[in-house]
Amino acid sequence: MTKRLNLPYTTQDLFPQSSPSAKHGSVRAGSIASTPSSLYIPRPTFQHNSTSFKFKNKFKNVKTMVKRLFKPSTLDFETAIWEIFHLIINPKKMYRSHYYYRQSQQHPDGKTSYTRDDPSFLILVTGFLSVSAIAWGLAYSPTILDIFKLVLYMVVVDFYVTGFIIATVTWLATNKLFNLEVGLNKYSANYIEWGFCFDIHCNSFLIIWCLLYVVQFVLLPIIRMKKSIIALILGNSLYFGSIGYYFVVTFYGFNSLPFISSNVVKSNDRNPARVLQLIVVAGILPLLAIAWLVTLLFRVNVADKLVESYFN
Repeated sequence: MTKRLNLPYTTQDLFPQSSPSAKHGSVRAGSIASTPSSLYIPRPTFQHNSTSFKFKNKFKNVKTMVKRLFKPSTLDFETAIWEIFHLIINPKKMYRSHYYYRQSQQHPDGKTSYTRDDPSFLILVTGFLSVSAIAWGLAYSPTILDIFKLVLYMVVVDFYVTGFIIATVTWLATNKLFNLEVGLNKYSANYIEWGFCFDIHCNSFLIIWCLLYVVQFVLLPIIRMKKSIIALILGNSLYFGSIGYYFVVTFYGFNSLPFISSNVVKSNDRNPARVLQLIVVAGILPLLAIAWLVTLLFRVNVADKLVESYFN
């Protein structure tokens, strides 16, 4: 450092800055990063692929949903209503539009998350289930306490608990099926999140709510007619049709993922979308059709039996 006689030392005198070299790239003059001899050590930057970052990022959507739940101004009910409407009448259009939009929103680690971060959809579905449960309760439950228990059962058990189980099973199965090399490694580019599987259940459950909680309630006087072939066909068709449509919408949901879609072929020459299609079309739907036919042949009114057991 250069000696100064009577003048005070400046920062430049105490901590001399080295001139930037062309081979190392230009650095702004006077910046801390421009010299290795600086007293101030730059704050370390955590890389996006660090374990701590990914652990925090794992529950990002859950935290966002909880925050939005207590901030009504951030809830997007308009989009949620649009999704509900199209999931019932045209689920392919909903998945095409919604997940194309989600592909443009990436996590800081570069991965695209298709899991919902807005609780508006769940709020609406929970509200719809509660209203329909109250209607069923007024028709079949004698007391307010019974109606309240019915609401809790239809919302918590029928929707959330069943959804938790189905989402866990599909999460394990799909990651095992489509990620043979890494399995349940959440750092894989093709990893399917549990939250996405639960969203698929919520989307698919809408048709069950529509047919079994609303349409069936309206048609109860016909469905519960004893020894009626019309009641038998109508009631059984509602149940087996809604379950079959549930799996069809589930297929649309998983097929919307870019690494599962029909134009993707794995290294082992296996088409993920084709595998899903075979499971649903060649496996589940024929079994449901056979079960529907058997119940008709043996004159078992599934709707009447389930309603009676549900409220007794």
